[in-house]
Amino acid sequence: MNDQDKFHLWIPSGEVTKVLKKPTSRNKNYGLNPAEHGSKLSKGLQDILDIFNKLKAGDSLHDEDIMTFKVVLQDGEDFSNRKKLMEDEGLKINAVKDSRHAIVSAKKDVFDRLQGRIGRYRDRGTVKDFQYIDDFEPFSSRDKQSASLIRYFQENKDQIAVDVQMMLLPNLGNEIQKKAEKKLVEKIINKNGSLPADPFQLTDGTTIIRALVPMSSFNEIADDQAIYRIEQTVFFLKYAPSVSSPFGKGLQLKPGVIIEELPAVVILDDGVDFPKNLAQLVPIHWRATGCNRPVFFGSHGTPVASRAAFENLGLCISDENLTPRVKIIDANIIDGEKTASNIVIQRIREAVITFSPIAKIFNFSYNAQQPIDGDEMSFLGCELDLLTKAYGVRFVLSAGNHQLVFSEDNLKDILDDDDSRIAEPADAMLGITVGAVVGHTHNGSISKENDIAPYSRKGPGFCGFYKPDLVAYGATQFKNGIAPSDPYALCLSNTGYCALPGTSFTAPTVAGDLAQILPVVPNEDIGLAQALLYNGVIPLFENEGITQEEAEYAGNLYGRGLSAPRKSMYSSEDKISFLHTGTLNRLTKQRVKFHIPTILADAKVKRGDDKARVTVTCIVQPPIDRTKGSEYSGAYIQTSIHRLNSNGKNVVDNPDVSDNRNKWDSCYHFSNTFSSFCAGSWEIWLELFTRWGVEDNDEIPYSLVITIEDLTQAGNLYTEIIKETAGRFTPVQPVRLTVK
Repeated sequence: MNDQDKFHLWIPSGEVTKVLKKPTSRNKNYGLNPAEHGSKLSKGLQDILDIFNKLKAGDSLHDEDIMTFKVVLQDGEDFSNRKKLMEDEGLKINAVKDSRHAIVSAKKDVFDRLQGRIGRYRDRGTVKDFQYIDDFEPFSSRDKQSASLIRYFQENKDQIAVDVQMMLLPNLGNEIQKKAEKKLVEKIINKNGSLPADPFQLTDGTTIIRALVPMSSFNEIADDQAIYRIEQTVFFLKYAPSVSSPFGKGLQLKPGVIIEELPAVVILDDGVDFPKNLAQLVPIHWRATGCNRPVFFGSHGTPVASRAAFENLGLCISDENLTPRVKIIDANIIDGEKTASNIVIQRIREAVITFSPIAKIFNFSYNAQQPIDGDEMSFLGCELDLLTKAYGVRFVLSAGNHQLVFSEDNLKDILDDDDSRIAEPADAMLGITVGAVVGHTHNGSISKENDIAPYSRKGPGFCGFYKPDLVAYGATQFKNGIAPSDPYALCLSNTGYCALPGTSFTAPTVAGDLAQILPVVPNEDIGLAQALLYNGVIPLFENEGITQEEAEYAGNLYGRGLSAPRKSMYSSEDKISFLHTGTLNRLTKQRVKFHIPTILADAKVKRGDDKARVTVTCIVQPPIDRTKGSEYSGAYIQTSIHRLNSNGKNVVDNPDVSDNRNKWDSCYHFSNTFSSFCAGSWEIWLELFTRWGVEDNDEIPYSLVITIEDLTQAGNLYTEIIKETAGRFTPVQPVRLTVK
């Protein structure tokens, strides 16, 4: 902290006004002919029954007399409004694909009763609520397969067997699930399949079975009613050792650095093996249960850790004394040539349980080789979100790398290719996904300074949400695969410097950025540190004069912008950040006050010029549920600016074009500029929206950062706010919690 740095200002609860709201819902009369519509529903139920009778003898749920099938609601309907209708008919909603499509289960006698009631609706027009159902359909083996698995079958018709992970139907109940799991395992083995590992559960209890299944019996196994989702097993590949240039002189840590006081970043990788004089920066070396020491220990994890610890090494290469910003916890979870995702899931969970009491930031710089499908959250992405919620940690994740630079001649063609989309687990909604932009222009590179790197994957993420979240400077890459050396390309190996391309090395840069911010946040609140990180980014595209479509395209390249931790850590006389954390439920809206001083409102500028910018970041921790398909996120907070106009009236004034104000996203982040306004209390209005399964009085936590910038740079903005508000907003004094 230097003399110009100021502590951020805290918004106390007394500056938050609560406003009650009453959610409303309306029923629609579709005007359907019961005879015609009822006949359609009856046929759907008969098709389901025919398939059930055909397959039931070898089905894992046969002894339970349970039937599973799809319910499709009318266009515009939502299961959040029709849950009671399902329950009244005795149907259990096991999983939701999207707002209109759900997988339900029922005992055979309940199904028979439903058939009878649909028949009476068809013949007599009774039970008007059936008009909300568009159809009943069988839940087929193809419905259960991921899009990438279907493509794999189309492209590999001669394959003998396939390595898949099968997710059991959720919400069956523990006893039924255990029986079904046992029978399903027996069926796989009886059909000449095998299990490379025991079945395992995600943190939420979801059971997943990994199996090698013969192609000849795949459909028969996939038809089992106990199976909900089948994906091809993802493997995370081991990186070969990098070629490095020997150190010109011995490196060492800057004298006086107290390692114990540095924030920690956990590197989930193949080990960290720093040069001898830097080894003290890694006080903990740990290996997950069952993980063997890799042949090339630390070949990937060491350069990854170096970017977390030292950021852009090329900017300080002339100095033999390096100043670290974090200490490293080496969590070795990758060992062989390739590590299956089921193993990675269990090892990451073990690392989080072990280290979450002393560290909140976990970096994972591995990705699947194929882009996400995007219609369902990946198994690993979901597990990282569950661990985030359960242990209050943050995962910083690489967006992934593609190989299109070797086949395409220009950046536009690369970005237009669907294969450039992010790869698992970068879809984790609560994770911080990091892409790469080129930090230095090189002749021969198709990406110039501030362009997305030629290997970096882009969004959209899960269900069209923006990914990556942020970008950081990294290496470029030539068509021959070489990464030229520059200040943003260098990493450390055990023996020297190496220039490495890949989002593997921009993700830890951001992990270190987040760690830098954490100590200046009250009580080291990781959610507030994340909000500050997002709030302080440097935009890499111009918002003025662009369309919404252009803004969305840019957002899926660069996320919210370039990570710039120094901008996030402190306020100044020209730029002040107001901080607030709280919770919000569905029945209450909140209006959070912040202050615009008279000196800014009265500042004179040329006609057409702006004199203030307000940047708002609100991050919510929504309930998540993989069984709800595209409705995976259970809540979002709609955020808007309300300013005092030149007449002193409170009016809403959000930007016309914004790429970060999307329903059901976990973060609202946007800026707007102003030229004419009144001083006084402006407000950020917060309103929570939820999906079914979230109770009206459930309190959802959020972190809010509001930053005011004086575009005239006249000075004294911070001082005037302190003076005019007379203690309403107090400077934040970071308090470090003692870890016991």
